[in-house]
Amino acid sequence: MQITFYFNVKNREQALCQLVGKALAQGLEIAILTESAAASTVLDRLLWEIPQHGFMPHCGADDPRAAQTPVIIDHRPEKLPARSILFNWTDRVAGGLERYERLIEIVDTDEELRAAARERWRAYQAQGHEPRAIDMQELARNG
Repeated sequence: MQITFYFNVKNREQALCQLVGKALAQGLEIAILTESAAASTVLDRLLWEIPQHGFMPHCGADDPRAAQTPVIIDHRPEKLPARSILFNWTDRVAGGLERYERLIEIVDTDEELRAAARERWRAYQAQGHEPRAIDMQELARNG
C-alpha cells in the first residue's frame, strides 16, 4: 500500500480534479471517500465542471453503472469497491485500505486541516505504513 500526502495545495478541489484526471489517463480505477452525502454531491458537480479536457466519468456507489464507471464517489467506505486508488476527501483516517493499491490525501495550507492531516499521517504510520509527502508549492516552483 502506497500512501501519498500532497500538501501545500492552493486549491484542493482543483488538485483533486488534476490527480483524478492523471489517474484516468493511466487507465486506473478510482474511489473517492467523502465526509457526507452532501460532500459527495458537491464532488459530483465538481467533476462535471472543472475538468479542462472533458468529462470525468463518475457516479455514486449505488448507481447501477458503478461497476463500469472508473470513478466512484461515496461517503460510506463499505460501499466503495476495490480500486487502484482511494482519494480520502475526509478529515479522518481511511479504513479498508487492503482494497486499494494506493491512498492519496490532499492537504491545503489551512493550519487546522494540516494538523488533522498530521494526525492521519501518524495513524497510518502506527498501522505500519510509510506515507510519502509531496510539497505541491515546491513542485510548482521547480516546474
